[in-house]
Amino acid sequence: MNGEPLITFAIPAYNRPHLLAEALAGIAAQRGGEDFEVVVCDDGRLEENRRLTEQFAGERGRYLRNETPLGAVGNWNRCLRAARGRWVTVLHEDDTLYPWYLDLVRPRLREGLAAVCTRTVQGDTAPELAEPAESPAVLAYPPRYFIKSSMTPFPGVLVRRKLALELGGFDERWGPLADYEFWYRLACAGPIEVVRAVGAFYRVSPGQWTESEWGRMLGLTHLLRLRIVREQFARSPRLGRWLARFFTARNAQSYAQRFAERPAALHRALRFKRMAGSGLPSGWVWAALRRSPGESPS
Repeated sequence: MNGEPLITFAIPAYNRPHLLAEALAGIAAQRGGEDFEVVVCDDGRLEENRRLTEQFAGERGRYLRNETPLGAVGNWNRCLRAARGRWVTVLHEDDTLYPWYLDLVRPRLREGLAAVCTRTVQGDTAPELAEPAESPAVLAYPPRYFIKSSMTPFPGVLVRRKLALELGGFDERWGPLADYEFWYRLACAGPIEVVRAVGAFYRVSPGQWTESEWGRMLGLTHLLRLRIVREQFARSPRLGRWLARFFTARNAQSYAQRFAERPAALHRALRFKRMAGSGLPSGWVWAALRRSPGESPS
């Protein structure tokens, strides 16, 4: 494909051709989306990945094998650099998109928007879903919302490529939290919108990176929340610190139920359960945060 397409689907691949085939099939099934390209950036050495790219993407596809392994986050950035589209989504090879994904995000694309995403569904296998109703609701996701979490798991986030590159892409120092930290920087640079309909599938399976480094993720998540407090809650830092501790404690409880390990980061985070108000339902706290007017960073 010559010129600049509207959208690039960029897939960081690594020696899992059976999953890559599913991701490529989901892209091939998109409806009414002629103006896109597919780029596979391969951090592995399986020739089958090249054949799959040619099979599913045809002339729209480009297969790029990394000369030396870049690692997960490095390969995400290779995807951003290799993309030609005005908008780009980095789709992990173990995730996939539903056929109506483009129908959900394309109408939202406009100048000044930093990113748009859909809701995701999670599991070990993508469930069959009914197509969402026309004109689903859209939620703005301002920077202060990141005190709770990222706006979505990774798949289905469509970002303005030029802005993503200007911001330096994903920061490898954040490891498995590099996506969360990057989405926050995007939100600070321009509006992010969430289409409130499922358009993507996020695979959860044993041995994932996030599963093996959850202790480190817990500590990094709290550090990111403290940064958000400084930048987004400058006029109400006590509230911001309380929110950071509240949501980190909820993360810690979830990890404690899933895993037998008890790293130091978990013990530190669980201490936040002792603070006043820690027993409030998280849904109430999230609803109050969404109703708050927010403030301009200092």
